[in-house]
Order: sequence, then structure tokens, then C-alpha cells
Amino acid sequence: MQLAAFALDDANIRQAFHALASIGYQPTVPIDAEALAQPGQRKRWREEKGMQVLNFHSDAFPGTSVDAFVYEPFDFAREYAAALRGELLPGLDVRFVSIPTLIRMKQAAGRPRDLDDVQHLRLLQENPDE
Repeated sequence: MQLAAFALDDANIRQAFHALASIGYQPTVPIDAEALAQPGQRKRWREEKGMQVLNFHSDAFPGTSVDAFVYEPFDFAREYAAALRGELLPGLDVRFVSIPTLIRMKQAAGRPRDLDDVQHLRLLQENPDE
């Protein structure tokens, strides 16, 4: 599973849905870009359903789902500027949040798997050469 965070403005949400769809990912639940782009709807999902992320799945990549936050879990502009850069696929450069920010995001998600990941990320912080 991968966690994704992107700025939650209308254009960015549409681009994220398009980018994910272009590599075979679709939301697990029937939510489209228009619904996700509505701040009031996202707030209701969080308050009424406890929703933290929107899960995307792909038949082409069954072992790798993508969870996109339904809120911005950090100051997006600051984190974007400081993000690590890497190549996800040939010719596809992406930015990765710092480990401290990833730890905060996973703690916010609060799922057992994320909390387990936090323990491993903290070990990685303490022993970066291992």
C-alpha cells in the first residue's frame, strides 16, 4: 500500500484521478473526482464515517493499493518544496515526503498497518545506514 497526498484543489484532484486512472487505478468505493473536490463532502466523510483516505486499487497491480488523504495532512507547499525526489517508473519523477512527515501521516491514519509502519520508520530514522 502507498499513501498519497496531493493539494486538494479542484484541478489537482482531477489530475490525480486522471494520473491514477492512466496506470489502471480506480477508487475502491464509488467516489469520483467531483465528489472529492467538494470540501463540505470531505468534511462529512471524515466526521460521519471516520474516513481518512480514499483507497484506489488496480487489477494490474493487485499487491499495491494507493491511499489518498481526503484532507491535507501537512502544509502542502512547504512539504512539496522540501520533498525528496525519485523516479517511480522510467520517466516518471515523483516527490516523497520526509520520514518525519510520513510518520505523522501514518499516525493520523491510525490503522494497525500504518502504526506498524511507524515503528519501522522510526528504526530507519535511528539507523539510516541499515
